[in-house]
Amino acid sequence: MMSTITWKNADLSGRRFLFEIENQEIGTLTLLTELSSNANFSTTHGNLQFKRVGFWYNKILLKKNDVLIGEIVNRILGPAFLKLKGGNQYRLSSNLFGRNLKWLNMSGQPIAEYFYATMKSRGKGFIHTPDSLPLEEMEILMSSGFVAGRFNAYRLSIFFLLLCSALFMISKAFLN
Repeated sequence: MMSTITWKNADLSGRRFLFEIENQEIGTLTLLTELSSNANFSTTHGNLQFKRVGFWYNKILLKKNDVLIGEIVNRILGPAFLKLKGGNQYRLSSNLFGRNLKWLNMSGQPIAEYFYATMKSRGKGFIHTPDSLPLEEMEILMSSGFVAGRFNAYRLSIFFLLLCSALFMISKAFLN
């Protein structure tokens, strides 16, 4: 069986999201700035903090109540990985534009699948996780998927910006 977690924007800034199971709030994710991967996820069990470190070797440290519990490693090319201190590892799978996110275990099985909000869903998105997933790990996966997915979209935007700049400079060189 699968659990369904509902999420929605909590305000007009687009940086705060509420997560619910069966209309009961389970947490709030707050993205600290628009273009970073720094965020806080607050639940009744504590706080998860996401802090990006590095520029070329992109890593997001994941802390629970100020204790390091894992990291999200983003490669320049290739998927992101979530590595937890307990030994569990997950690979983020997404399409080109960062939608249709899935955390896959190392066997390739989907553990958390994200369905983004649409007009038909009245602005709510959904995350499906197995019922057997422990609550703490479910909270980590549902919040870290948002942070990693947002960072992937940011990386894609930077890549296209650099590509367009390079093509522009090349075309200028050939036209002169």
